[in-house]
Amino acid sequence: MDLRYVAIFSIGLMLFLSSHAALADNNSGISWKIAFKKNGTSANSTIFWPPELQARQGDMITWMNNDTTAHTITSGVTEHLNYSGKVFDSGVLSPGQEYSFKIPSGVWSAYYYFCRIHPWMTGKIDVSDAYLGKSPISTISTDKNSYSSGDTMQISGIVNDTSQIMPLTIQIFDSQRNMVFSDRTNLLSDDSFMYKLKVTNTVFKTSGIYKIKGYYGFPATVTDVNFFFNGQNQNSTNTNSDSYKIPYWVKNTAKWWSQNQISDNDFIKGIQFLITTGDLKTNMPAHASMKTNIIPTWVKSTAGWWADGTISDADFISSIQYLIDHGIINV
Repeated sequence: MDLRYVAIFSIGLMLFLSSHAALADNNSGISWKIAFKKNGTSANSTIFWPPELQARQGDMITWMNNDTTAHTITSGVTEHLNYSGKVFDSGVLSPGQEYSFKIPSGVWSAYYYFCRIHPWMTGKIDVSDAYLGKSPISTISTDKNSYSSGDTMQISGIVNDTSQIMPLTIQIFDSQRNMVFSDRTNLLSDDSFMYKLKVTNTVFKTSGIYKIKGYYGFPATVTDVNFFFNGQNQNSTNTNSDSYKIPYWVKNTAKWWSQNQISDNDFIKGIQFLITTGDLKTNMPAHASMKTNIIPTWVKSTAGWWADGTISDADFISSIQYLIDHGIINV
């Protein structure tokens, strides 16, 4: 056995034994994002995007004024202005500003809101439990865990309670909780659904972990599923196994890092070691250097998925390549 691998593995083991307990949620602190979108050419065509969002108690909702004019985020409905702003009110939100609201614990199942300046702009936040893969109402899954540009994604599931006859809504969010896609699909005769979506760089602009929310009924029950988008066309990717020579100890290190049991710096040192020794067979030069303070959260999640075998070596290397392409690893 190569002594350098023994040394690295021993260092990793000591870090593991001396580390603190892992954080419960690697994505804590990420807000659900609501932006403004033109939905036509008329003067009053701007809408909240998404106009309806499913969230949980304790989630943070952040509105980003990416429009060219001022808006307000005011709780309530225009039909009862005397009660508006009782729960939250941003005041005048100039272009480029943000406003956040943390959903409190309580009995409210929905929050309606509107813009005082443009009262035709209305939105709604449904508050309900979220279930991964399977809920009391429905199931949802994808045909693969990872997709590349040009693939066709199949989203499927079954609705167990169809007492409310209505379509199932599908929303897809990127790793920063910006909604990138929304549509509805009708149920088939056996109460199942099958939705196909062409994976393109137009919809999925960045590599990372995306979340699909499927919600049905009123009040809505949310069932979600995660997948990884690596941003590359598989037809143009070298899938020869010789291209991915990764020593066995790296998966242990990736797992510990994904669970916050070792630091970003320790994980990066391991990756740097692979690059300098040439054991990581990608198009990365051996003299790469790294910045440790701006690693996207999804990269850590990807490392955990790779460590437990959910995604392939190629997908893991794509996430490392992403760090290079976006200047997080300087080459």
